[in-house]
Amino acid sequence: MTLLHTASTPSVNPWREFELLFGAAPERAAWTPAFDVTETDTAYVLHGDLPGLTQKDIEVRIEDDVLTVSGERKALPSEGKQQALRLRRPAGMFRRRFTLPDTVNSENVHASYTNGVLKLLLPKQESVDRSRIITVS
Repeated sequence: MTLLHTASTPSVNPWREFELLFGAAPERAAWTPAFDVTETDTAYVLHGDLPGLTQKDIEVRIEDDVLTVSGERKALPSEGKQQALRLRRPAGMFRRRFTLPDTVNSENVHASYTNGVLKLLLPKQESVDRSRIITVS
């Protein structure tokens, strides 16, 4: 089953199709969490590394076939007089967007967060044909 309906071409790169579906470029943010995207027969599964956050720090939203994961990682409070020698754990806002194929059942998406990893289960459904003929007047 093809994830993206495209015109017939002699050679189709399945990774390019995958990037078109899920590889939306991250928006400008303080930091960009990494996400893995996998597929099973019945669902797409996303795992996002969000260390140092709580469930309250994370928002998952679907609007117009776009899945948005956003939130904020707070800076660690400083203790006494400290001088930063190396800061590799950025704090601040983040936002990742993923364009969903029409085979995702967005009404039954499940999100869980354990040990700093956000897991999103996006169940599949039959593809919905959204094409239509427009009458020219």
